[in-house]
Amino acid sequence: MLKLLLLAIIFWLIYAILKHYRNSVQKRPPSRSGPEDMVQCAHCHVHLPRSESVKSGALHYCSDAHRQQHQE
Repeated sequence: MLKLLLLAIIFWLIYAILKHYRNSVQKRPPSRSGPEDMVQCAHCHVHLPRSESVKSGALHYCSDAHRQQHQE
């Protein structure tokens, strides 16, 4: 009888650990839906993500300093 009780406790512990793990995996934030567009700096021709670029008109720059140098 003691072996049966011990076996039930072990199964319950395994179930609780797996349930906790599954809940923690489901709470993770979703990853981005896809890759971000890359643009090229009009001054130094380095490629960078569109969200990190400095836009001036139709041109993109890697920094505000390159935007100013290119416009001079």
